[in-house]
Order: sequence, then C-alpha cells, then structure tokens
Amino acid sequence: MSDRHFELPARPNLEYYRKQAKSLHRGYATGDATAGTRVTDVLGDRAAERFLLSDAQFVLAQEHGFRTWAAFREDVESRAAAGERPVARLRGLGPGVYTSMADALLEELRRGDNGALRRLRAYVPRHATATSAANARLRDARLVIARELGFPTWRELVSFTEKSRRDRGEHRERRRLLHREAGALLAGDTDHLASLGAGQADTLLEMLAAPELVPGVRLGKELGVPRAAVVTLLGRATCLDVPLTLAARNHRVAYLRLLLEAGADPGTRALGATPLENAALLGDTESVDVLAGHGILPRTLWLYAACDRLDLVRACFDAEGGLRRDAAPARPDLADTGAGFPSRLPPTDDPEEIVGEAFVHACQHGRIEVVRWFLDRGVHPDVAPYLGRTGLHWAIPGGRVEVVRLLLARGADPSVRDDLLKTDAYGWLRLTTPWLEESTTFQH
Repeated sequence: MSDRHFELPARPNLEYYRKQAKSLHRGYATGDATAGTRVTDVLGDRAAERFLLSDAQFVLAQEHGFRTWAAFREDVESRAAAGERPVARLRGLGPGVYTSMADALLEELRRGDNGALRRLRAYVPRHATATSAANARLRDARLVIARELGFPTWRELVSFTEKSRRDRGEHRERRRLLHREAGALLAGDTDHLASLGAGQADTLLEMLAAPELVPGVRLGKELGVPRAAVVTLLGRATCLDVPLTLAARNHRVAYLRLLLEAGADPGTRALGATPLENAALLGDTESVDVLAGHGILPRTLWLYAACDRLDLVRACFDAEGGLRRDAAPARPDLADTGAGFPSRLPPTDDPEEIVGEAFVHACQHGRIEVVRWFLDRGVHPDVAPYLGRTGLHWAIPGGRVEVVRLLLARGADPSVRDDLLKTDAYGWLRLTTPWLEESTTFQH
C-alpha cells in the first residue's frame, strides 16, 4: 500500500528533492513570501543570518518529518527502489477540515492519548521511538494528517486540497450544463442522447453513478432510469472505468451490473482502488457479490474473506497453518476509497496483522463461516488492525446480528474504544444501527 496521493510523483527520487531544495533556496534569497514562511517555520530567526543550500535541505527534511537531510535521503532512496501504488484520497473538502483534524490530533497528543501517539510514531520519523508526545508540535500533527491522506508534507496536502476543490467545482459546472441531457436520460429520450458527443456521454454516465442524478431525484440500488437510455449512452462513451468505480462506491447495484455487461474493467484503479476494493471497504455487500462474480481483484486474503470465499481463504495458508508469503500482495485502506479520513497505521508484514485485516472484513460483511473459521484458528475476537476498530465495530454498521452474537459468545469485549471516534460497541450502535440494540445484548 502506498502513502502517496495519485497526482504526486509515483516514484520519488533524490534528484527531485534536491531540485526542490534548490528552488527553496533561490526563493528565500529573492524574497518569495511562501519560501520565507516555510523557512521561518523551521529555522526561526536563524535563517536571517545565514541560509545556505544545506539549510534548505534541512527545511525540506523537517517538513517531511525527519531530523536530518541524511535521514530523509536514505528514506527517499529506499522508497524509490521499492516503488509505490498511487492512491486518490481527496473529495473536495476545504483545507479548514484538515486543519481541524490536525488541531484535534494535537490535543489528543498533549493529553497523552495512546492511539494518537501511535499515529505520531508511525508517520513522523523524528518521533519514531517517542514514549511521550510532550514535545509534539502543531506541524507534527499536521504532518500526520497529510501522510495519512497520501501526501509527504502538509504544504502539499493544502495545495492539492485546493486543487481538488477547483476540480470538483469545474466538474459540478459541467454537470450543471448537462441538466437538459440528464432530463433526457430520466425520460428515456434515446434520440436526443444519441446526438451527444463522447465527452457528454462520459459525464452523464458518471452522473448516473451518483446517488442524485439531478436535484431532487434520488437513485438507489435500482437503475432508476430507462435501460435503453443507458445503453444508448454506453454506445457513445469512451471510458467506463470511472462510472464503474463510482457505482461501486454508491450502491448503484443494477447500474454496476449493466456496466460490467457492457465491458467495464473490474480490475481498473481509475480512482485509486479497484471497484471491488471500494465496495468491500465501504461495506456494500451486494455490490461485492456482483463484482466478485466477475473475478476477485486484486487476489488477496482480505478480499477473499470479504467475498465469503472460505476455500480461497484456506488456500492462503500452508499445510502447517502458516500464512503463505504471497497471500496478501494488496492491503486494504479505507482512505483509498476517497473517504477523506484515515483508517489505519502503515501496514507491516506481521502475519497476525494480515490475518486480522481479513477477519474484520469478514465481520463487516457478515461472512459468518469465515469468521468462525478464523476464531477456531485462534484469532482473538478483539483483534483491531485499523486504529482500534474491532470486529464488533465493523459488524455493527451493517447490522450483522449473527456475527455480533458469535463474537460476543467468543469473548469479544464491547467496551473497547477505537482510536479515531473514541467509541465503544454501544457508541457504534447508536451512531449507525440503533435498531440492532433490540436484537443484541452486550455483556460488560
């Protein structure tokens, strides 16, 4: 799993950052205001006395969370050799949203919250071995938020957040201009739709994947418009990958089926994650079942568990019960769906963590036999690979009553609180599925 936004360089190299340092050095020397702010934030008044290229490199390293340029250089070289998978994690939210997230995280750090400290250690290298967050600063909290959302620095997060808002504004304007065409789609006017250009058809198909085609017209899992009208647009379109991914994100099940019939690629990563990964992470089990019928992509343990393929789950383990080395080539992260908030610390190669991921996603989708199989193998019912979210936390929003009862019977602790919402099982119940309380009794 990558930690980089899809519009950033896929494989950063040292020369890229050396050029950034030179640019910062020149900008500061010529009085550029942005450069001055960046330098002062790290060096304070010292920069006014002397600001060499090595100082610019130090500023860049500090912005990325490292103590020294040498440590940053070593990290860049190791990541460039490994390569990364790009992701898309912004949804047009304003910079103020992320500023508030950073402020809240800093408060948690100063209160000594263990979950916040784990996030600090994971994303700010100079705090990697910290046992206390007493020395954490606002820029450290901001760097954590930036890294969790796919950006190496806070400055880049803010820059791309503003770009994301502009892009969404332009996209909304394109949709507004197609108001008449959207009406034709609702009315099934195939003659008018057949006269549209490819770009217009592409945009209308994306609009049809959203919950609201035009203001006041809500779309659910049914197609919601005449099938012949959609078929007409499909014949005009140039790309079905984005509509397929958006349909998977929005529980547009009938439309999902139609796009797949029309040849949309279920393995696409048009918006950072495959359609199946999107549906699975967002808890849309019906769309998961539709997509899995066209192939489980990527082929990885957590998706096998989410898709209720116990046969494939078992095949991920060797005869001695150990996890096969090739069982998890792709790892899950809710942020890949554009959810706009973090869901985990950077993944490790720990087999228990990998198995825990598969277990909680089986809980999320109500895959009772897969859940029972993992429990029988010794998986703890309170395993929490994603910022403290246990199987109960994942099962409750989808109303997975059988799974909740099984977890409780196997000793799951409903008082465990997650790291982000600070909420126990009762809290998740009240937030997502209050009706479930009548079906389930939590024993403290």
